Amino acid sequence: MPDPSRSTMRWMWRVHKLFWNLSGGRLGKQIGDMRVLELVTTGHKTGEERSVLLYHLESPDGALVAGSNLGSDSDPAWVKNLRAEPRAIVRSEGHETEVQARFLEGDERKGAFRRFKDVYEDYQRYEDATNRQIPVVLLQPIDSH
Repeated sequence: MPDPSRSTMRWMWRVHKLFWNLSGGRLGKQIGDMRVLELVTTGHKTGEERSVLLYHLESPDGALVAGSNLGSDSDPAWVKNLRAEPRAIVRSEGHETEVQARFLEGDERKGAFRRFKDVYEDYQRYEDATNRQIPVVLLQPIDSH
């Protein structure tokens, strides 16, 4: 089966977000083996709130997300937003959590990205399609005490 085009994927993401929003996050929280969260960042150019649904993996320290952008040679907007302002909000399972983004490096990043490829094989295709290193970000909950 051929890979879906970027425009097809954008359409699918919009439909997914529509169902997510209409159901309060109850529909679309898992696709296949991948769980989904909503990441709310501050736009690096506009300063306005931006929201995106992302596949994620759990880790002992928070949620891991990968900025694959379907193998594009540029980072997705949410990665640029987190580089400019690492504080964000994660909405998942009916909860909202303030988080601090930490971009993984070296072996820690390699191990985390390997986990993404083990769960969803398209991440290998995304890695092969780009010259950039796909960022892996740990979204660590900020202690509210």
